[in-house]
Amino acid sequence: MNINIKTNRMRRRLFLLVTASVLLILNLVATSRTSAEERSRFVVVPVENPRYCGNELFRAFENYYSPRIRELRSRYRLDDVVAGESDEWKCILLLRHWIKSNIAIDNDDPTQTRGDTFAILDAALMGGKFHCTHFSIVQHAVLNSFGYVTRRLGCGPGLKDDGGHHGVNEVWVNKFSKWVLIDAKYDAHFEKNAVPLSALEIRDELWRDGAKAVICVVGPDRRPMKPDPKTGKSETRPDTYRWCSWETDTNRFTTFPARATSTLIMFEDDIFRNNTWYRDGKPHWAYNKPYLIATTRRDWIEWTPNIITSKVTINGDKASVFLSSCTPNFLSFQRMGNDGTWRDCDEKVELSLNRRDRNRFRFRTINLFGVDGPEHHVDIAYQSRKN
Repeated sequence: MNINIKTNRMRRRLFLLVTASVLLILNLVATSRTSAEERSRFVVVPVENPRYCGNELFRAFENYYSPRIRELRSRYRLDDVVAGESDEWKCILLLRHWIKSNIAIDNDDPTQTRGDTFAILDAALMGGKFHCTHFSIVQHAVLNSFGYVTRRLGCGPGLKDDGGHHGVNEVWVNKFSKWVLIDAKYDAHFEKNAVPLSALEIRDELWRDGAKAVICVVGPDRRPMKPDPKTGKSETRPDTYRWCSWETDTNRFTTFPARATSTLIMFEDDIFRNNTWYRDGKPHWAYNKPYLIATTRRDWIEWTPNIITSKVTINGDKASVFLSSCTPNFLSFQRMGNDGTWRDCDEKVELSLNRRDRNRFRFRTINLFGVDGPEHHVDIAYQSRKN
C-alpha cells in the first residue's frame, strides 16, 4: 500500500512538473510573438506636405450661389479670357491682364461711380478712368468669381515725407501653396528667384536689405518691369510695401449693396511696435481705433485655404485617416484611386494596408467652382524587425 501511495505522489509531481513546463513554454512563445508583433508594425512615414494654418481672422467668403457671380462672368465674357488654359496661375495672370487692358488709369480725377464692380467695369468700357482702389475692387470680384481665394490690401511707404497709399490684392495660389500679391493697376507682381511673393514677403525683403533681390514683373509672360520715372509708377517699387493692412471683408462683392467694413488687420511685430506708419503726413488713421486688429500671429494672416491636415490612426492592417481643411465654398475631399482617377471621399477614410509595399495615399480638396487644392500625402510603411 505504501508503494502505491508513493507511486501516486510521484505521478502527481511528474504531472505538475510537465504541466508547469508546458505553461512556461507556451508563455515564452506568446511573449516571443508579442515582442515580434511590437517590433513589426505599420508606421506613418513623415512626408513634406504643404503647411496647414487655420483661419482665425478672415471668416467671410464670396458666395458661390450668388447670382452676381454668374452675372459677372457672363456679362463680360470672362470665361473666354481663360478658355483652353488649365494652369491656375496662368489663368490668374490672364484675368489680371484683362482687367488692366480694359480699365484706364486716372489717379487724380477718377470717373464717379457707386464703387461697385459692375459700375466700375461698365464705366471703364465706356472710357471711364480709375485709380488703384477701383482696380483692386474689380480684381477681388473677378478672381473670386472663378473660385480663387482673393482679398484686398492697403499698402504704403509709410514715411512722413512719403506717405502715399496703394490698393492691391493678394490671391491664394494652390500651385505654390502660398499667397501672392497681385496688382491689376499695373498688371504686375513681385518675384524673388522666379518665385512670386506675398505682401509680407516683400515687406520682409524691404526692411532686411532694401529688397535688392526683388523684381517687379508685368503681364502674363512676367516680363521684368523697367523703371520709368516719367510715368510716375512709384507704386511698382517694393518700398510701396513697407507697411501693409488687410481688409477683413473678403465677401464684399456678393454682399453688395451692404457697406464694406472698415476693420483692418496689421501684423504686430517689432517693426510695427518700433515704427509708425505715416499716411499723407499723419499717423495712419486706424491707430488707436476699434477698426484696427493688430495680431502677433503671422500665420493668422497667412492662413492656408484649400490645404489639408490629417490625423492617422492604425489598428492592425487597417488605417483611419481623418481629414480637415479650411476651404472656402468647400465641395468635397477627394482621394486618388489606383486607376489614377480622383474620386470624392468623406472626411474619415478607412484604408487597408499592404505589408509588402509602401502604402501611399493622395488626397486633395475641391471647391464648388471646381478649383482643386494642393495634394496631401499620407505614407504608411510596414516595419519588420528580427531580434
